[in-house]
Amino acid sequence: MRARLRTLGRLAAFRGGELLCVAGEDSHEVLLIETGSVKVVLPGKSGVDSILGFYGPGAMLGEMGVLSGSRRSASVVARTSGHAVHVDGSRFLALADEDPEVLRFVTDLLRQRLSLADRRQEYRASMDVPARLARQLLDLARELGEPAGPGFVVRGVTQAELAQLVTASPKSVEHAVALLRQDGVLRTDRRYYQIVDADALERKLADPGWRPGG
Repeated sequence: MRARLRTLGRLAAFRGGELLCVAGEDSHEVLLIETGSVKVVLPGKSGVDSILGFYGPGAMLGEMGVLSGSRRSASVVARTSGHAVHVDGSRFLALADEDPEVLRFVTDLLRQRLSLADRRQEYRASMDVPARLARQLLDLARELGEPAGPGFVVRGVTQAELAQLVTASPKSVEHAVALLRQDGVLRTDRRYYQIVDADALERKLADPGWRPGG
């Protein structure tokens, strides 16, 4: 599937901070991330944006807007430098018409994203900010982090991005980071987060009585 998209599209470089898609614009192309990392940002009605997710190599973005003919519901912002294949919407639609595998692939993607959205809603409803941050960092580390002994390292993420990811104020996230460090489950530096022991943190998160810093 991804190989076919590469033959239909053009490879282009992007730089950190660059807008690859803008919420509200026409959905005219599909992106396939080849290198680097991007984030999908949902504009907030109150002016506070939310991050729906971070994506790296192999991620396909923008396909639902092209298939439905709707405008972009979110923006795609480059977090690092990298490369993406840009596939014109008309070419993607033609491919979807001729190859049933495309729609199966998109359906699987949609199912995964809905599952992720459901989990994040559950986190917001059942966890306080420190536990929610621990959960989201662990999910992010397993998806995009680097193994580090029994844990993972996540690089390049700011506290402002974490606040947008967990839907909390930057001050609340700063306090949550301090509590997780105090508990010994997290080590930090500038744009650097190390989960000391992923399995141990998973057990803590499964314990309804665990309160970071408590």
